[in-house]
Amino acid sequence: MTKPQRSESKYHRVAKEPLMQWHDAIAGIITHGVNDDALDNLMDTMRRIVDADGSTLIVYPANSHPYCPFRKRRKGEDPRTHIDHYLESAYLLDPFYRLAVDGPAEGVYSLTDVAPGAFKQSEFYRVYYRLVNFGDEICLIVPTENASIQVSISRQDDKPKFTLAQQALIQRIFSTVEAILLKWWTGSQNEQKEHFLDSHLECALSNFGSSVLTQRETQILQLVLRGYAVKYIAEKLEISPETIKHHRKNIYAKLDINSQAEMFHLFIDSLRMVTADSPPDPLTNYLKPPATK
Repeated sequence: MTKPQRSESKYHRVAKEPLMQWHDAIAGIITHGVNDDALDNLMDTMRRIVDADGSTLIVYPANSHPYCPFRKRRKGEDPRTHIDHYLESAYLLDPFYRLAVDGPAEGVYSLTDVAPGAFKQSEFYRVYYRLVNFGDEICLIVPTENASIQVSISRQDDKPKFTLAQQALIQRIFSTVEAILLKWWTGSQNEQKEHFLDSHLECALSNFGSSVLTQRETQILQLVLRGYAVKYIAEKLEISPETIKHHRKNIYAKLDINSQAEMFHLFIDSLRMVTADSPPDPLTNYLKPPATK
């Protein structure tokens, strides 16, 4: 009498499927080499093996503007959604970018790992997370001598967050992804286009508001823009929450704004006017009265 097939075999195949997809992608790279097509397929494979909705690769060169060579989103979605505005200047407030810039960072990080306590109440979150319906995100950060390469794997808000097993899977493949990205980056640098020097935008972020605010108010403004809560700012600056609120009220009055949302958009709009010879504070030119004929 023939024994019936074990019912778990189907589930065993399903469990192996992400690993099989991953090995197929690596086999393709071994066969054809590290090129744009291979990296594009790798990005799509990373999205699929953890059932993510999108995967994005952004390069942040040390001396030029960031750019996005690969982006995978859900079928039917516009791949340019919000990415252009993000790359113009808003990326300066991204917690993953700040992690890479403010201190050496290499490896796999979740949004929970890096986001400030009040991040979900920040205008950056509202504009660049909520409007694209991001519910969870994992970021792989690969540093090089002259750039930070970051791969974002995202899930929409109507889906569960990534499981610990899925996060562990990304952790396990990180060393392979890093080696491939470094190989791709070394081979592609000669083909990169010149962009506006990123250092000017970093300087603009550091000095935003300094031409009209006190040094303390400028410090507080920086932290508010990045999504830190009043309690955290008070602890960091070693002053009371009431003093922080008083400074924030003065900041709003001096900048002629009424909310954090207006502060955020003032920041973004003023950075659009930054050039290589701009003053340190982008508001200097932005608030300057138009010349009369």
